[in-house]
Amino acid sequence: MPSSRKRVPKAVLDTNVWVSALIWGGRPSEVVHAAEDGMIKIFASKEIIEEISQVLEYPKIKRVYEAAGMRHEELIETIIGISKLVNASLKVTLIAEHPADDKFIECALAAGAGYIVSGDRHLLKKAGYEKIRIVPVGEFLGILKK
Repeated sequence: MPSSRKRVPKAVLDTNVWVSALIWGGRPSEVVHAAEDGMIKIFASKEIIEEISQVLEYPKIKRVYEAAGMRHEELIETIIGISKLVNASLKVTLIAEHPADDKFIECALAAGAGYIVSGDRHLLKKAGYEKIRIVPVGEFLGILKK
């Protein structure tokens, strides 16, 4: 008997999406909640977690989450708890304007993810790579509703 279960999309979230979701909420948090509800699978790599950790140390961001009673370690633990970690061993050089963004494509390739959800103009300008679509949060939420 064929399964009527819809295949769960696999996605990699850019640093700005994670930080927005965990600290400010809004539409990015809807993506994270979709993962918590099993509607999508989110993947991350050690390199992505390290970048998020660095961004959380920016003084203007740190002030916001500490004022809300959140701790750096808790935020990172949340990300690790929601994400499936993959070893992004294949290296690519695609985002010439900002090579640090290649880590998101590398993670998506390692995970077999179909989406990178981002607010980063360098990644969004690429639009996609192989079978990976690079989309903003609003577009990804629309895809999930289909």
